[in-house]
Amino acid sequence: MRVFIIDTRNMALELQGGLIGVEGTSNPTAAEKQECIETVSQYAINGWAVAGNPKTPIGWLAALTAETACVPFVNLTRLAAHAQPEGEPA
Repeated sequence: MRVFIIDTRNMALELQGGLIGVEGTSNPTAAEKQECIETVSQYAINGWAVAGNPKTPIGWLAALTAETACVPFVNLTRLAAHAQPEGEPA
């Protein structure tokens, strides 16, 4: 699992605590899943928003953890779809 800390000082008010992004393998081990939950929880407790791809196992766990902690979740697949130049498939 990889964790990305993203500077959000100049972003929307709900992201002012910070933003942690997570990414993982398509077939994570139990240890990777546990690490995801523990890491995301640690930042979410401090009010950080969470970003990930909920279509992956790690991203899905991150989304569930964010929801449980009542912090915003940024769906990276939606952002990627909106970032494509006009006329190009996502």
